[in-house]
Formats: sequence, C-alpha cells, structure tokens
Amino acid sequence: MTSNDDVRALLEKQPKPVCAALMPFTIVELDADAGFVKVEFLPQPAFGNHFGNIQGGFAVAMLDAPISCAVFAKLRQWLPTVEIKASFVAPARIGKCIGEGRVIRAGRSVAFVEGKIWTEEGELAVHGTATVLVKPPHSQEPH
Repeated sequence: MTSNDDVRALLEKQPKPVCAALMPFTIVELDADAGFVKVEFLPQPAFGNHFGNIQGGFAVAMLDAPISCAVFAKLRQWLPTVEIKASFVAPARIGKCIGEGRVIRAGRSVAFVEGKIWTEEGELAVHGTATVLVKPPHSQEPH
C-alpha cells in the first residue's frame, strides 16, 4: 500500500499541462484510499466577470482540477473527463478559493466524481459532478 505522502509526491512531480499555469494551486489535503483531494487556489483577477466574481467557465475549469487530482490519487493515472455538471450555488469573489475533489465510485469503465469550490470565507460557491473515462493502465493515449 502506498502512503498519502508518496501519492502526494507522485502527484506533485507529474508534468503540468500548460493550462495549469492559469490557476496555480497547492494540495493541502490528500487521502489516496478515499480518492479525496483538497487544494488551495491563489486569487486570479483575470477570471473576474462584470460583478467582480469568478466567471462560470473559469469556475468549472477550477472545479476540474481537484476532480482530476482526486481521480489520479485513487487510480494513479490521468483520466479524461467525459462529462461535468456544475451548479453555481453562490458568487465566488476573486480571492483564495478551496477546491475539493472526491471519487464517489470507480468502476471498470467510468468513475463518478464530486467537486466543490469554497470561497475564502468558507461559503460553498460551486458544486459539481463529473464522469471520467477509466482506461486500462497500458492505454494512456489521448482521445
């Protein structure tokens, strides 16, 4: 069995896609067996909409980060998100945000994942669910 520290180190050593530079985050909590990751996002003023909140499309991109990391922590592979649904529960002001991702169920062909974005004040701003395509470890080519 691999420890959470080993999984965290493995996750942090992974090559980062170019898009990750747009929303830097730090892993603050990880439970690999449960498929749970909590991250802290730095404020991103460029994500602001007319109201001074994080624009919805950027919020969904932020949501996808802890979702993807939770899946990687549990299954040790990057998997493509094939569906994501987000509900905007409250405005997320520009500032530090906390993201959470949790694998709800991982099957042979798909995994179901839940994600949340919390404001700096601790208010739930975005709740989402996602489906990711589970591939055999030898099948890592992109779609």
